Amino acid sequence: MKVYISIPISGKPLKDTMQKADGIKSALSRKGHRPVSPFDIYCGNEPRYEDHLCHDLRAMMDCDAVYFCTGWEQSCGCNIEHDVAMRFKAHGKKDFKIMYEE
Repeated sequence: MKVYISIPISGKPLKDTMQKADGIKSALSRKGHRPVSPFDIYCGNEPRYEDHLCHDLRAMMDCDAVYFCTGWEQSCGCNIEHDVAMRFKAHGKKDFKIMYEE
């Protein structure tokens, strides 16, 4: 399964968030999945927040599942991704999986 990783980024130390995303990618890979991290997505030269969000949503919709990291509920971007994922599952891709970090 191709799995998009939804991880809180804004307001967090970038290095720490990138390391956490890499760890999640490794764990998902060991389970046989193909992870897609927001840090893997090219958003153009000098992208704005909105550019990142739009590209991330497009990448998520090209996946079979989304994995929400701990703390997603406090992240504006993750909440938007969650809303889109729930609607995508309900009205589009019924077999789309929504997973949460334990």
